[in-house]
Amino acid sequence: MATLQLWRIVAITPSWTICLSAPSLALQMLLTFLITLIGIFLASVLRGFTGFGFGLAAVPLLALVLPPAQVVPLVVVLNLVIGASGLRTAIHQTDWRAIRGLVPGVLVGIPLGLLILTDFRANTVRLAIGLIIAASVAMLWRGARLPPRPSAILTLAVGTVSGVLTGLASMGGPPMVVYLIAVGNGAAAVRATSIVYFMFSGAISALAMGYRGLIGQEVLLWTAAGIPAAYGGNRIGTWAFHKAKPHHHRMTALIVLSVLAAVLIARSLLAH
Repeated sequence: MATLQLWRIVAITPSWTICLSAPSLALQMLLTFLITLIGIFLASVLRGFTGFGFGLAAVPLLALVLPPAQVVPLVVVLNLVIGASGLRTAIHQTDWRAIRGLVPGVLVGIPLGLLILTDFRANTVRLAIGLIIAASVAMLWRGARLPPRPSAILTLAVGTVSGVLTGLASMGGPPMVVYLIAVGNGAAAVRATSIVYFMFSGAISALAMGYRGLIGQEVLLWTAAGIPAAYGGNRIGTWAFHKAKPHHHRMTALIVLSVLAAVLIARSLLAH
C-alpha cells in the first residue's frame, strides 16, 4: 500500500523528480506541494479582488512545478469551485446584457481557437494575444470609451475573440474585461460580471476537457488539496475589494493586463 501511495504521489509531480534519491524526492514533492498551494493562493487573491485573473496568474506559476497537461484542467476546475461561492452575490450586480451578448460568441470562439491552435506556433499565438491585449489596454489608458449600450454585433465579436483566446491559450478574460471597463461599468459590475462570465466559460471548458479525458484522478487530487488555499485567497481578495476605492479596482485590472501583455510579447520575442 505504501508503495502504491508513493507512486501515486510521484505520478502527479514533474517527471524529472523521479531520478532523484528518496530524501531528495521527498523534499522535491514537498516543494511541489507548497509552490502549488502558494500559486493557487496568490491567484485566488487576485481573482477575489478583480473578479478575473485566476488563470492568468495560476497557469504560469503552477507550470513551474506541474505538467502542463494537468495545470489548465486544474485551474479550470478550481475556478469553477471558488466561483460558485460568490455567484449568489454576483448575479445581482452583473451586467446581464453583456453576458447575453458575449456567451454566444464564446460558444463559437472556443472551437475556432482549438482549430487555429493546430496551425500556428505557440510563440506566434503568444505574440498575437500580447499585441491584442496591449492595444486594448493602451486605448483604455488613453480614455477610450464605448457607448453604454454597444451594438449586439460588437458584443458578439468581443465574445468570439474571447472564446478564440480561450481555445488558444485559456486566456479569454482580457477582451471581456476591457470591454466591460470601456462601456463604463463600475468596479462592482465589472467584478460581478467577470465572475458570472467565467462560470459560463469555465463550465464549457470543463465539459470539453472532461469529454477528452483531461480531468483525471491527479487533477481531482490536486483540486481537493488546493480548495482551502483557493477559498482563503479568494476571501482575502474579496475583503480587499470591499475596502478599496473603485478607481483602485480599475487601476489594478489595467496593471494586471499590461503586465500580462508585456510578458507574452517578451516571451514570444525572446524565444525566436
